[in-house]
Amino acid sequence: MAGPGSTSQDVAARDDAHLRSLGIKPELKRSLGFMANFALAFSFISVSTGSYGNFGWGLALGGPMMFWTWFVVIGGQLLVALVFAELASHYPVAGSIYQWSKRLSHRALGWFTGWFYFWAQVLTVTAVAVIVAYVIDGIHAASYGTVAGQAFLDTPDPTGVTTMFTFIAILTLVITTLFNAFGVRLVAILNNIGVATEILGMLVFALVLLFFANNQSPDVLMKTYGAEDANNGNMLATFMLGFFMSIFIVYGFDTAGTFGEETIDAGRQAPRGVLSSILISGAVGVVFLLAIILSLKDIPASMKEGSLGGFPIATTISDNLSGVAFGSLTWGSLYLFVILASVFVCTLAIHGAASRMMFSMSRDRHLPLGSVWGHVNTRTRTPANAVIAVGVIAAIPILLVGPIGGFTLAIVATGLIYLSYFLCNLGVAFARRRGWPHTKAYFSLGRWGMLINIVALLYGAVMIVNIALWASPELFGDFGGPGRATWNPLITGLFTIGGQKLDQLPAIPIYEAIVGTLLVVGGLYYILSVRGRAHDVESAADLAPDEVIG
Repeated sequence: MAGPGSTSQDVAARDDAHLRSLGIKPELKRSLGFMANFALAFSFISVSTGSYGNFGWGLALGGPMMFWTWFVVIGGQLLVALVFAELASHYPVAGSIYQWSKRLSHRALGWFTGWFYFWAQVLTVTAVAVIVAYVIDGIHAASYGTVAGQAFLDTPDPTGVTTMFTFIAILTLVITTLFNAFGVRLVAILNNIGVATEILGMLVFALVLLFFANNQSPDVLMKTYGAEDANNGNMLATFMLGFFMSIFIVYGFDTAGTFGEETIDAGRQAPRGVLSSILISGAVGVVFLLAIILSLKDIPASMKEGSLGGFPIATTISDNLSGVAFGSLTWGSLYLFVILASVFVCTLAIHGAASRMMFSMSRDRHLPLGSVWGHVNTRTRTPANAVIAVGVIAAIPILLVGPIGGFTLAIVATGLIYLSYFLCNLGVAFARRRGWPHTKAYFSLGRWGMLINIVALLYGAVMIVNIALWASPELFGDFGGPGRATWNPLITGLFTIGGQKLDQLPAIPIYEAIVGTLLVVGGLYYILSVRGRAHDVESAADLAPDEVIG
């Protein structure tokens, strides 16, 4: 903690000394304060982005009762965040859960934690870039409708090479790549603006809806409107399906830790960023989701719209707030512009976090061409090569299987993130049994650490199982009902390359297929190129007492 009279230069010098004690040479530009650190994590979570994209499916699968899943996920993820806040206080370094797992448990566990999380972040960048296109499509439709009966996203792009859908998604990735490569301060400024827009926008729209468009009684929050019929009337199975929205929003709070090397007074500000991002996201989400559900004029119709891939949030705001806000801009259109800003900064933040993960693993020479991706640009003091690589890799699914296929991969990304968090928590629990932490950092769980760790592991395990189930009543009974085809679809015929459906693929659920592929490919690479090779940036002589691996 900064002492009386300490300047930011003094604090930064102390932070750099801490990095050196961890075996890391300070190279990244340290210029972020608490607000910027918090904003990056908050933007990664982005309640507005996740709710816009997933509210419809959550409502369709669980009915209005799905509102209560928000409290379960916020509570469960807060336990995980408490563990991560303590870790961020001890080790505010790029790579967050990869570094934490590697230093406190076992090198192999740390590597696989980082490997799964890196790919999860990249796939999330892909999916959120696609949502940008969806939002722009909504803005265009509100102003111009369709073009000669053709949906805007299906029209040719300005180059004539592809559709507007692909063009907008790829252009978004190009812009976020340029911004992230240019400098962390620019990214921080944009994120701060985006956070202010998101919080104010969501709260304003929520309050307006609550006061002027309250079309339902609060008792609808206990109803399903027949959603349980698809699960033989099993309410627990229906409730678990209702997690579709909440579970796909609340993660990424560890981003405050992964930007620790670029934050001033990181040991104090990074854990504050971790906890503030999830608490404020949770509070904003409660008010907004309550307002949206109570504003729905016809809940069964909204459920049907969601099941067809529509966006009931945009619909209810347009229906209820059709009046003019400013000039010729309606409230519905204004909401879409707020969402557009939020989704863009969400893409920007996740892109930045993924590049730090790639940089951290490559700095250890734990990824192919590690010397390239682990390089820091001497002018911008950013991991520019890793930033470019993430942008290119995130674009590949959009180019190969199309934007809708890229969006579907978000299901896998969420599952991989929960798996990565579970592995990190597992490693920390083992470290606690050996007596960690040996010294106290700014944020400490004290004697509650192990209990919180264990409950966080139990929560994570339940959510992983929930994500991994697929449509198979023969195996899972009511829990394997038709709604699972949305949660974890089979890869057979799911993707299209060059207009040709890949029907020859085996009938394997997409989550298990991707996890299995990453496990096999990653396992081979780890055995051949990582295991037994001491490339890690830290050495035994540099380890602080908390980091001695047993």
